[in-house]
Amino acid sequence: MIQIFNLYKTYKGNTQALIDISLEIQSGEFVFLTGSSGAGKSTLLKILYNWENFDKGQILINGINIGKIRDENLFTLRRKIGVVFQDYRLLPRKTVFENISFAQEAIESPSDRIRFKTWEALKKVGLTQKKDSFPLQLAGGEQQRVAIARALVNSPQILLADEPTGNLDPAIALEILKLFEHANSQGVTVIFATHSVEMLKARNYRVINLSKGRLTSK
Repeated sequence: MIQIFNLYKTYKGNTQALIDISLEIQSGEFVFLTGSSGAGKSTLLKILYNWENFDKGQILINGINIGKIRDENLFTLRRKIGVVFQDYRLLPRKTVFENISFAQEAIESPSDRIRFKTWEALKKVGLTQKKDSFPLQLAGGEQQRVAIARALVNSPQILLADEPTGNLDPAIALEILKLFEHANSQGVTVIFATHSVEMLKARNYRVINLSKGRLTSK
């Protein structure tokens, strides 16, 4: 599913974000990506989604070399990847339903399919009763559920989560984790970035650890 070979990334000012990263993640796997702040977790996820370029190395996703992908094919690749952030990134002037359906509108799905897929995504995260609410009317855990529904609505093969429970209390964080686990049970490959020791102890998934841009376990 995901193969990374000798990956390097350096930011301006000669800040080395990733140094000689090589790893493989199997289709349908759930992995924790961990490390302290500045370890390179977010950078790695952004590169996988093609939001960041890299300096050297090779990344294959389903056999596609994303370093050589043409711009016209990038959209197709991103449709297969869902992304969830720590800060939700919801559109404040759109309702819950509209925030989720926006992801379907972006790929120009037919209106009846948009309604169906959005409603199914709402049911998966248990927020059908909040469909007409606006993001600022929701609690933090509810906002993150909306963000997860938005990431799932296009039926991605890969789900990237960048500290999705970092702003939530432990009980709610565990409920959010269960939503990712449910997606994983449906065959979605999940890369879940976290620095929470409690989260890592709660489950026995493979842990990929970064420290100052280097792999220390995989």
